[in-house]
Amino acid sequence: MTQDVHPTFGVRVVEVGQVRVRPDNVAATWRPMLWWTLTSRRWTAWLPVNVVVIEHPSGTVLFDTGQDPASVEDPSYYPGGLLGWIYRRQAQFRFPDGGGLAEALRAVGVEPHKVSIVALSHLHQDHAGNLAEVSHARVLADPRELALLDARSPETHGLLRTHLDVPGLALTPVDYAPLGDDGLAPFAEAHDLHGDGSLLLLPTPGHSAGSMSMLVRRADSPPLLLVGDVTYDPEVLATGRVPGTGATAVQRRTTARINALRARLPELVVVASHDPAASSRVECR
Repeated sequence: MTQDVHPTFGVRVVEVGQVRVRPDNVAATWRPMLWWTLTSRRWTAWLPVNVVVIEHPSGTVLFDTGQDPASVEDPSYYPGGLLGWIYRRQAQFRFPDGGGLAEALRAVGVEPHKVSIVALSHLHQDHAGNLAEVSHARVLADPRELALLDARSPETHGLLRTHLDVPGLALTPVDYAPLGDDGLAPFAEAHDLHGDGSLLLLPTPGHSAGSMSMLVRRADSPPLLLVGDVTYDPEVLATGRVPGTGATAVQRRTTARINALRARLPELVVVASHDPAASSRVECR
């Protein structure tokens, strides 16, 4: 893998829906998840559901696909009973612009059929909700995340299996390999999308079993780390606080590793999936 020479290419953040969640979701408190899910009366402000479009010389890559507009239009989108009620208690979605992934891509000049690779930070609905729009592409996910689909009830892990079974879609497990040097320590393994070191998928579990991030390295630009839901806010991440959903101890270890990488790479820009400043963080660089 070439680690010191990278191509120049465009990176843009597009919004595919908006979400508001409980404050404990953004930054964990002493309250257990079930407690705040049942009792919380407050919501955050509306936050973007971000998708990152990477126009690499080897083909257009998406990091996540955003929320499906059907989730607010179809009353049967969520599971029934108590589980569906919990989904609705933890997050609410809206589409103020009325469009989905295809419209968001076309707004920045990208036709959906031109997407060649989709890398999913994880399989929750607001990250993998529009796979039907890009089912022709090579879709990558962490093998631990894909293993959740074989669990007795994937929905209890936040995976809506019904909406992930897309005709013609093949979910490909990521094969991590040793990096070969300590330049990205404490990360020791990655999946190199194009073999040039410019797009590296890194394992960052905790929010879900197979959450992963993408390190973007371009010529003449600071590196970007696309972190999905590892955090809602890079400033909160810097303090070591983690979201209130997921495996807390694992999230803390992942957060510590990312902060160690930030110390090693002072110019590193962290891009979170629900950060309202994500687009400006990318575009001002």
